[in-house]
Amino acid sequence: MGTSNQETRLTFMGRIPESVLSLEWLEPVLAMWDGPAPEGRVVSCKSLCAELSPHDPCEPGQRSLASQVVVALITEEDDDADLYRLADALHRSTTPAVLVARGSMLANVRASLTDDMGVTVLDWESGPAAVAQVLRSLLDRQPLIDTLTREVRLAQLSQRSIAGELDKLHKELNEAAHMQKQFVQKAVPYVPGMNIGAIYRPATYVSGDLFDVERLDEHHVSLFLADAVGHGVPAAMLTLFISRALPKVDGVGGSARIVPPGEALSRLNREFCGRPSPGGRFATAMYAVIDTRTMEAEIAGAGHPAAIIATTSGSGAGAGAGDNGESGVFEAEPADRVESEGALLGVFPDAEFETRRVVLGADKSLVLFTDGFETAFPNSDAGAKQLKMPTDVYISRLAGLATHAGSAGGLADAIEAFERELDNQMGSLHRPDDVTALIVSADRLATGAQPVSEAA
Repeated sequence: MGTSNQETRLTFMGRIPESVLSLEWLEPVLAMWDGPAPEGRVVSCKSLCAELSPHDPCEPGQRSLASQVVVALITEEDDDADLYRLADALHRSTTPAVLVARGSMLANVRASLTDDMGVTVLDWESGPAAVAQVLRSLLDRQPLIDTLTREVRLAQLSQRSIAGELDKLHKELNEAAHMQKQFVQKAVPYVPGMNIGAIYRPATYVSGDLFDVERLDEHHVSLFLADAVGHGVPAAMLTLFISRALPKVDGVGGSARIVPPGEALSRLNREFCGRPSPGGRFATAMYAVIDTRTMEAEIAGAGHPAAIIATTSGSGAGAGAGDNGESGVFEAEPADRVESEGALLGVFPDAEFETRRVVLGADKSLVLFTDGFETAFPNSDAGAKQLKMPTDVYISRLAGLATHAGSAGGLADAIEAFERELDNQMGSLHRPDDVTALIVSADRLATGAQPVSEAA
């Protein structure tokens, strides 16, 4: 068994004179070598430790050391500090070594060095022949070990680089979430005679859902809900465009005209389709304008889930809303559904969006919501794979929530309890989609009107 002398060498060190070390140990070992002998040299302990530590061949400016095996001749003149310093440098550089100890130092060395340090200990009396045999085995395998060590180090550096990029991405996503919160409405405005509540829960850092409530004039309020197809930053950026592109009022002052919901969505859609969108970006939306005097709502949708009409409780109080979301608190059958007849935003430039009218009166609530609720209430008996499957439980839950909208306090308490119920659902920590809802009703306005739904 032999090894090539290319980039391999034997390094001898010890406190005995260099000429004696070379004559009695280095030269006899090389003479006994089977095949081409490697390079041999004699160095001091201090210079070898400086050469080996610190050394990272994968760092810029560092070169790879030759594959080598160290032979250290230990005598009574060596102290424990030198021994440990050498062992540490050898261990960190994955350099194999043979320690040849004399006299009382043999037992001391064997007791001090552990097996995981990669050091072979021989008796001084073993002589050069035993040393040569061990060295041949160690030096034959060392080039492969050095190569593996460099590859592991490169993998560690790559992992560190990836971790740095992930930290940077985490910071950027946090900043994106912070910026989105500046644009997304934090609270609905106060409107005399109306109760309006909102639920807004992004699934990740940023949300692809958007809601907006605005007083258009003294007697009209607009409610807008949009859901960009997809998740993450692209969907969130799309919602920012949508929020700025929706036309609500034409003109100012006495000549101002409130844009009907169907027309507003048509204009928004044309603007949407006229802008380049890599990979195809679409959105669903629901837009309503409510006359606060009559509680009549004009509603238009663009591929969005049908709005829910629910009957509010007689007292308007949040009955059961403080029961921590117990089963049955938020369960009711909707009185009506307002279907979304329009196409998705961003698909057909000439799409038309039908406006429907609903009279809420004093006893009806309107709920606009995004499709994230379809997976917000999973089947409790479902396995892990079924947790993301949609159910229709959310319809009765949202309708049940809307029954508490008869008063501002009742609605606020009900929303708080409803959000606790959302948190108690299986999979709520890793929700697959954003959930957003708007709930609106009259605040004990006795209009006496019955809900109707008809095409404009």
